[in-house]
Amino acid sequence: MAIDPNQEFLVQPVDASWLQCNIECQEACPVGTNCRGYLNLAAEGRFEEGYILSREPNPVAAMCAYVCSAPCERACRRGDIDRPLAIRAMKRFLVEWHAAAGIPDEMPVITPRDTTVAIVGAGPAGMAVARELAVAGHQVTVFDELPYAGGTMLIGVPAFRLPREAIEMDLRLVERLGVRFVYNTRIGREITFEQLQQQFDAIAICAGAMNAVGLDVPGGDLEGIQYGVDFMKIANLGQPLTVGNDVVIIGGGYTAMDCSRTSLRHGAENVSIVYRRTRSELVVDEEELGETEREGVRMEFLASPVEVLGEDGHVTGVKFIRNKLGEPDASGRRSPIPIEGTEFVIKAGVVIPAVSQAADNSFLPVESSFEINRGRVKVDPGTYATNVKGVFACGDFVTGPTTLIEAAGHGKKCAYAVDRYLSGRSEVEVTANVRIISSWRHEMPELYDVLPRQHVPMAPLAARMPSTDPEVNFTTPVEHGYDATGAVAESTRCLMCNYNIWFDPFRCVLCGACADVCPEGVIHMIDVSQMKAEGPLPELVDAYGWSQGAAMVLDEDRCIRCALCVKRCPYDAITMERFELQEVSSDGRLYKESYRDVQLGLAGLGDDRVRGGGPVPMNGLRR
Repeated sequence: MAIDPNQEFLVQPVDASWLQCNIECQEACPVGTNCRGYLNLAAEGRFEEGYILSREPNPVAAMCAYVCSAPCERACRRGDIDRPLAIRAMKRFLVEWHAAAGIPDEMPVITPRDTTVAIVGAGPAGMAVARELAVAGHQVTVFDELPYAGGTMLIGVPAFRLPREAIEMDLRLVERLGVRFVYNTRIGREITFEQLQQQFDAIAICAGAMNAVGLDVPGGDLEGIQYGVDFMKIANLGQPLTVGNDVVIIGGGYTAMDCSRTSLRHGAENVSIVYRRTRSELVVDEEELGETEREGVRMEFLASPVEVLGEDGHVTGVKFIRNKLGEPDASGRRSPIPIEGTEFVIKAGVVIPAVSQAADNSFLPVESSFEINRGRVKVDPGTYATNVKGVFACGDFVTGPTTLIEAAGHGKKCAYAVDRYLSGRSEVEVTANVRIISSWRHEMPELYDVLPRQHVPMAPLAARMPSTDPEVNFTTPVEHGYDATGAVAESTRCLMCNYNIWFDPFRCVLCGACADVCPEGVIHMIDVSQMKAEGPLPELVDAYGWSQGAAMVLDEDRCIRCALCVKRCPYDAITMERFELQEVSSDGRLYKESYRDVQLGLAGLGDDRVRGGGPVPMNGLRR
């Protein structure tokens, strides 16, 4: 690929921060899971070690294995080449392999402390807070008004997507840490919030956002309107659910998809999802959307409801108006603008609004004077503390509806803050321990660059709803998951973003052989004058004093770690460098790691050279 001689390149130093951000799947995960690590272990057939790596940072790993929104996949750099790794499906394989193997989970050694914490809500955020505080030694009790743990995962996600055994797996591991769960207990009814304040040293509110936001259009009070969150709760608790033949769902999130597929399983014949923006603005992943459409749900984009139509007090249809997209709104997405004269009607016997949910603050005592902002309890963004002493809050309760993994990430950070409060620490320091291993030998797995993304096995359409009994259809799994062969093939596609090319400036003679052999156009030889930096860089100053010097720059976004440049270099000026990171806080907590796949089984270092520990020095230039 030819480079414009007038093009300028913004270069930056290669430090620990840059190297870690290069592992984009891990950086996108709210709980910091070392996705690349467990993929690489799975590719070698080291499934139990891969399970350990996927489980340790994630309090809800089993649930995530089935229904995680997988922000890691959207960030995966393989997606720039062809399609991203199926990271969520790989986690499912490892979780199921571990369960089938019957290998017990190793529990941490805990030093008990006298401090007590009450957690309101046993959903993903509450379970995350409970696990982290229990590991730190605090005595934790979780209260929930539902008959079992899981929160939104229990009553909001259908069983054909999330088997209840997955919730059970995550719950049992938290219980084994000594956490006590109290069910069928609503704060403000069976026990007051003031009693919690008296009995516990700290309280973490993780009550979620399960109140439906009303549909603000004429006809919104007609019989036949069932809000998505309530609709799914009825279905998940096995209560009678009537859907009729024609169902219209308003919204474009996971709740809308779940409501549509649940309606089909309860006998609906015509199901439509109407979303006010375009397909590209949907927050659901492509596989979820694809399976929804494959089952027969009709998708209608760029349309907003203007009125719910009815006869004799019951819904008969919904009138919509077409939209066009205008300027971005506060969320960064382009706002839908109605187009006059484009109204149309969709027939409906049941209308399910699934546009948003809100938190229920009614259990909070008025006299405590919690600060409320837009219906949500305000917290300090750094400490998760409310303005009431000893009371913290996190998850959907303060952010509004998010995803399973985002709620768990919020919960982990909240737990750290509660631990600091109970320990009398105002702040902690985090130190990055870095090791870089240089090697002139690097071999990627055979065919890794041409293997297509492995299709995640799904049940045939006819097998998904095999019965006239809605309960059977509702609990019949759709996704079957990988077998060992598919799992190894998929994980082999990983580009190993913890490896980076490094040029030795004292060996390089600027022959350009590396640029010629690179199959992805990653390496470029440019004039020194084309390089610009936001601050002074020794690499520019020390360019041998040449007035017309040249330099090699890399476009890391396209690098597939094939190491052809390393093999081609006639002067051994290029090495592949393995980056390993461990972020440890001053209170002994492991915040992030990118090394365990090596620690679990060192192998194949060959002629590698360990080039450093501690903070990594500036090592070169990347554009």
